[in-house]
Amino acid sequence: MANLVRRPTIGLALGGGGARGLAHIGVLEVLERESIPIDVMAGTSMGGIITALYACGFSPERMQEIALEIADIRNLLRFLDLTPPERGIIRTERIRAYLGELVGKDRRIEDLPIPIALACVDLYSKQTIYLTKGNLVEACMATSAVPGLFPPVPFDNYLLVDGGVLDNVPAQALRKLGAEYLIAVDVNHLLGEHHPWSDLPKDATIRKFLPAFALDFYQAEIIMTSTLTAINLSKAKTDVIIRPPIPSDVNIFFGFTHALDTIQHGVHATEQHIAKIKQDTKPKLRLFG
Repeated sequence: MANLVRRPTIGLALGGGGARGLAHIGVLEVLERESIPIDVMAGTSMGGIITALYACGFSPERMQEIALEIADIRNLLRFLDLTPPERGIIRTERIRAYLGELVGKDRRIEDLPIPIALACVDLYSKQTIYLTKGNLVEACMATSAVPGLFPPVPFDNYLLVDGGVLDNVPAQALRKLGAEYLIAVDVNHLLGEHHPWSDLPKDATIRKFLPAFALDFYQAEIIMTSTLTAINLSKAKTDVIIRPPIPSDVNIFFGFTHALDTIQHGVHATEQHIAKIKQDTKPKLRLFG
C-alpha cells in the first residue's frame, strides 16, 4: 500500500513570446526554491529553448546570467546576420553556433535527464509536431523559427517552423509524456488585449525597423495565437496557468534589454500560484494510474 501513496507526475509547459519568454526563468526559480519537482517539460519557441536549457542542467541562475549577457546590446547585435538567406530575413548560423556552444552541438533530446517535447509546425503536413528525439540544437532552431523572420528548419522528413503557429503553450504534449498535473506558462496573454503599438512614439526603435503593415500583421498574429492558446489549454485540462504581466514593449522583436524585469515578472506571477501547486501535488493515496 505504501507505494500507492505518491505525488502526481508534474509537467511544465513554457510558451513562446520572444523576449517575453525570459519570464520562464523566474518561474523556474520559484519552483526550484519551493522544491516543486518537474518530471516532464514541453516548450515552444523561446519557451522551447528555456525548456532545453533546463533539461540540460542549466540552473535558473545560470540562465539569468546568459539572458543578461545577451541583453547587452553589443552581444545581442553579434547574433544578427542580415545577409539575405534563401528564406526569411535573418540568417541563423550564428544563433545555431551559440546554442551548440551552450548545450553541445551533438546532444540529443532523448538523452536528456528530463523528458521534453519541443513544439513545431510542419509546413508539409500543416500539423503540430512535438519533437521528443533527435538533435537538440536543430530542434531548438525549429521550435523558434518564426515564419518570415527565420528560415524553416529541415528535420527528418519535416520542414519545421515555430510551434507558436498552432500550439504556443504546448500543455497537450505533457499528457503524452505522462504528466498528471499540468502547469502552463502563457507569456503572451496581455498582448491580445490592446494594440501594443498605439502608444509608441513615431521615432520608437521598433517603428524604425518594421513598417506599419508588419506591426499590424504581428498584432493580428498575436490575436490568433491567443485564441488558439486558450482553446488548447482548455483541451489539455491544465491545472495551473501562470500569466506574468509583462508590458507590451517587451515582445518578439525587442525587449531583451529588459531581461531582469521580465524575469522578475515570472517570479512574482509564480509566487501567486505556489500555495495551490504545493497543495495539489502533495503525496496522497492514488489507486489508479
